[in-house]
Amino acid sequence: MVNITVKPGWKKGTRITFEGKGDERPGYQPADLIFLIDEKPHLLFEREDDDLVYKAAIPLAQALVGCAISVPLLEGERMSLSFDVVLYPGYVKIIKGQGMPTANEIGKRGDLRIKFLINFPMSLSPEQRFDSSSILKDCSYNDFL
Repeated sequence: MVNITVKPGWKKGTRITFEGKGDERPGYQPADLIFLIDEKPHLLFEREDDDLVYKAAIPLAQALVGCAISVPLLEGERMSLSFDVVLYPGYVKIIKGQGMPTANEIGKRGDLRIKFLINFPMSLSPEQRFDSSSILKDCSYNDFL
């Protein structure tokens, strides 16, 4: 029997080898026993190296005028964040040091990257279209850069 203690930060593909602990046959050297680490999907986060990605869905109105969100952290806590800028599709907020522990450097962690998913309405009434158009008519692409 062998025991494996999975260390924080180990990534998919990490190999653990126990030399000479595999198959034993008379007249042959025992084979090595090799384990390969895999990852299970997480309900809230996706892993990209040592970074974690959290996807925050917000309505279009909040994306345009600002919002406050509560973001889960890996250890179970939550972090409150406020935004008073336009959050456009593809906007990413990085929280340093709130990602996965790094396997090689004790105490160091990756980052938490919050990707915003903007919920656009599926349809607008003629009145909503007119109101939106009149409000946004003076905005240009360069205003958002």
